[in-house]
Amino acid sequence: MINQYRINLNRQEGYIQREERRRRIRERITILIATLLLLSMGFVNYQKDHEMREIIKGKERQLNRIIAQIDSLQRVGQNVSKDDVMALARLDRDRVFWTKKLRALTERMPDKMAVTELQLERDQFIISAISQIQKNEKEFDKVKLFMDRLRATPMFFEDFRNMKFTESKRDNRDGQELLNFVITCEVDKVKESGTTGTRRSRTAGELPDLPTGR
Repeated sequence: MINQYRINLNRQEGYIQREERRRRIRERITILIATLLLLSMGFVNYQKDHEMREIIKGKERQLNRIIAQIDSLQRVGQNVSKDDVMALARLDRDRVFWTKKLRALTERMPDKMAVTELQLERDQFIISAISQIQKNEKEFDKVKLFMDRLRATPMFFEDFRNMKFTESKRDNRDGQELLNFVITCEVDKVKESGTTGTRRSRTAGELPDLPTGR
């Protein structure tokens, strides 16, 4: 009996070829992934560049509008008189003047008290208010407390030369005693900022920063 053996002499060569093929596949996959990453980064950079260009264009358009508005204001400003400028300055000064006083008025108001009306007539600033009051409580004590607080507040009283109690009226609503009163502050004419001869009136409902009590 004769035994026959087959020896595959190409076995080692086939292994090398497979490894070479696998290496080429890995290289192709790596190149493909790198290419996709580069394309993605390029697309993102393009998008950002496009967005920045749009922002720059928008800012340029806004700048051109501002320049055009400035030129227009400069042309109009040639017709503005000195009196107009002084009137605008007085208006801004008066705004600050009364803003700080109304703020101090709200901060110094006693509890269970509210302003119902404010009037500015010539050199008099008239404050109408309403307050809860007990049956055995004196009317003027309630008013005096409010007036003393305002007198002791320089932010409010510094531009007035006098403050006086004008009138009061007691009322009963649904079993609750209420006191309606009026006090008058005389504006110091030396410090008065162009408000003489004018009259303004507002109710408490038109002044949202006036609370019912502190």
